[in-house]
Amino acid sequence: MKNKIIVFLIILTSCSSEKENLIIEGKISGVTNSKIYLSSLEEGKIIDSVNIIDGKFKLKTYLDTTKEMSIILGDRDSENKFDFISEPAHIIFTSSKDKFVFNGKIQNSNLYSDYKNLNNQINQFDEKDLEMLAELIEISSKGKQNKYDSINKQRLKLNQKKILYIVNYAMSNKSNQLSAYISYKYRENINKKYLEKIYKNLSDEVKDSFYGQKLSSIF
Repeated sequence: MKNKIIVFLIILTSCSSEKENLIIEGKISGVTNSKIYLSSLEEGKIIDSVNIIDGKFKLKTYLDTTKEMSIILGDRDSENKFDFISEPAHIIFTSSKDKFVFNGKIQNSNLYSDYKNLNNQINQFDEKDLEMLAELIEISSKGKQNKYDSINKQRLKLNQKKILYIVNYAMSNKSNQLSAYISYKYRENINKKYLEKIYKNLSDEVKDSFYGQKLSSIF
């Protein structure tokens, strides 16, 4: 009987650890008592939630692959939503009540560090595009068609450079989960033949990942 109990406890412990391979420990300054949620963006559902006590919390879930997720402060429909991409890991999240998204930081995740660097590069293209768009709006009210057309062509070239950057990143990082993720995210802007080349170039592990499979479903 004693042996049966030991076996049962081993099985129970194994199942428990399988369900908690992503652990997010966090501290949010300025929050004493509130609710915080962990949401899967792709599945569109809350997968864990806890009360924040004295600014501290711990969220847990099981991940079988890399996925884009959100940490949401307050209630599940709140705009205080910090998006990130995660893999099975024990990570640290810190932020503040007043600037929850802006001050949000993740530690102990190599994948997130890569994700942040990639996002920063893409954001530079997007910020420049917004500057050009604001200039176009101003010019359109003054009837300067030639200048309008010139800036519009620059915007098109800028967008092409951004997509080329994404394609080059994906082709140069075949073993990085982000290559499948970023290619799938911008699938509407990338020529299908390039998407197919990216997919074929991915490592077997990345092909079998969540976003690798999403990418393969396009062809």
